[in-house]
Amino acid sequence: MKRTTHIVFISIVVTMLMASCVGHFPRFYQSGRYILQRLPDGAELYVREGIDAIEITLVGEGLKIEDLSPLQGVLIITRSNHSDLTVAISGFRNVDFSRPVLRISSEHAAGMAISKCDTIVLNRISNSYWRQNSADPELIGDYNGDGYITLSDFASFAPAYGFSEGSQEYDEKFDVGASEKQYSGIWQKIFSVPGAPDGSITLADFAVFANNYGFANPYLGTWNFTGTIDYESSTYGYVKATGTGTLEINQQNWEMSGPVEITASSTYTDEDGNVKFEEFSIEIDSVDIVFISTEMTITGSMANPVNGTKYDILMKGKLRVEGDAIFAESSGTGEGYGIFLINPVRKIGEWTVHK
Repeated sequence: MKRTTHIVFISIVVTMLMASCVGHFPRFYQSGRYILQRLPDGAELYVREGIDAIEITLVGEGLKIEDLSPLQGVLIITRSNHSDLTVAISGFRNVDFSRPVLRISSEHAAGMAISKCDTIVLNRISNSYWRQNSADPELIGDYNGDGYITLSDFASFAPAYGFSEGSQEYDEKFDVGASEKQYSGIWQKIFSVPGAPDGSITLADFAVFANNYGFANPYLGTWNFTGTIDYESSTYGYVKATGTGTLEINQQNWEMSGPVEITASSTYTDEDGNVKFEEFSIEIDSVDIVFISTEMTITGSMANPVNGTKYDILMKGKLRVEGDAIFAESSGTGEGYGIFLINPVRKIGEWTVHK
């Protein structure tokens, strides 16, 4: 049988409990999993809240892979076989279930139907985690080893979907459907403990991969830090400082914490209007580090290097992978990236760390 595998991307989510649904444009019954709504120029697919992945087989005249458009940032894998088209969809974590997740353009919408449907619902993870720090979590789905699950990893996974042991396309590394979430802290959202392969790459494997899509490995340990501070202070006038330092992240049940120490040189104007130059160290203590998908956020407090006054501080950077290194950059796209004094929030500088 000729199989054409095609991928379209964007987003995440995933794992286990099969249900099937067969029908011709069903409505949302209590046990229903989807609605396929006819349009004059095609159809739109809605999925029911609570499922983590769905596979449907479409039948009808003139169906083509290029006529499928994923919506709301979902991940899809497709294959065609003459008059039918099979579509696997996952990545529903941020989906609005009142809106469609897939659009199918077709001049023959009246003759289109779903001949087969399977879904996966994940086992919801409890709050009891038993893994200790002596065992390392694994970022499942990071197939190119760059510490970040991206479209490159999806391009590796998708061609293996639907194949089993004995076929040339099967690879055990994609057989991840039995993986588990067994760590707390930032890892509680990530499948990080691989389970035994079952010999087939199925919807459960897709769901696990999609759950982890977009996450980056936090790379515990020491990060190299560079930063600038540039602001006006009512206490001691204009301050401009540049510096380098380290961010030490300690393991506490996979919660991130550790001080940021910066050695800086500064020019500032004191209360009498005199321009001063000093070299000093800034320590941002009481630090909490949070990795949310592709962002790194540091919150804590720091002392005014001139008079010792304490300030609450927030640092937010966009994660970026380059070769073997991972960066958190305050110049990331969007609002709110940089160094901020809070209460009230006021931006005072830029920062970058790399591991």
